[in-house]
Amino acid sequence: MSLLGELMSVDLLNLIALIAIVFIGLPHGAMDGALAIHLGWMNQPVKAAMFLLGYVGLAAVVVGLWFLAPVIGFLAFLAISLFHFGRGDIVPHTKEHKNAEVVMRGGLVLAGISLFHRTEVDGIFEILVGSNTSLVWSFLQAVGALTILLIPIVIISKPPSERRSLLLEISGFLLLFAFAPPLLGFAIYFCCIHSVHHFTHMGEMLKSTIHQFEITRTTVLFSLMTWAVGLLILAYRSASVGVEPALIQVIFIGLAALTVPHMILVDGIAKHEQAS
Repeated sequence: MSLLGELMSVDLLNLIALIAIVFIGLPHGAMDGALAIHLGWMNQPVKAAMFLLGYVGLAAVVVGLWFLAPVIGFLAFLAISLFHFGRGDIVPHTKEHKNAEVVMRGGLVLAGISLFHRTEVDGIFEILVGSNTSLVWSFLQAVGALTILLIPIVIISKPPSERRSLLLEISGFLLLFAFAPPLLGFAIYFCCIHSVHHFTHMGEMLKSTIHQFEITRTTVLFSLMTWAVGLLILAYRSASVGVEPALIQVIFIGLAALTVPHMILVDGIAKHEQAS
């Protein structure tokens, strides 16, 4: 059977979710090329080479760690995703309670999706790390308990005018993660909430130095390059493990690999540059 034919055999909702993650969610990270232009790196050959080699090198290190020690690599990915999702989805008015809200928001996504659908999610984890998922679940249960503890603390810490909207937002997340299949719930969050926040924030920052056409062109170029590499790996992996497991591996291990340099650039260098 051809790769396209095997793709059509994947569960429809899972296929829609995975396609959305690839074609809607992933390009938000592809804006890192435009951010490098904004920072003045791409018009200097040495800095451009350092950026590209550093980005690809960090991604390769993550993939290597994942295959050498998949549980450790996956736990590291979950930890940085918790911080990245939480920080990316909040615009705090003050620094007070910022870390609590970051952990609460990130934990709501990771623990909410996983603990509401433990059986189905465990099957996904086994595809990603093998059969030994107990340590992963211990981490997620701890995150879930901490998130439950932090929700009332964060709500109370907000000004009275913001408490209702935050409570509604948290309730909406819980309903989404409880009733949507896990991959679909993650796709809706990743594409419609996290990526939209990122596109909006980055667009406002980049437009001060880069034309919209350049932002779009660079984002599309980086997306196409990533899709091409992913498709080649998918074709290779699907021959040995099947299309759906290969698709899950390529997407989530790829996300882990790209999240590390993306987070360093967006949550580290770019925020420091903005503060300066």
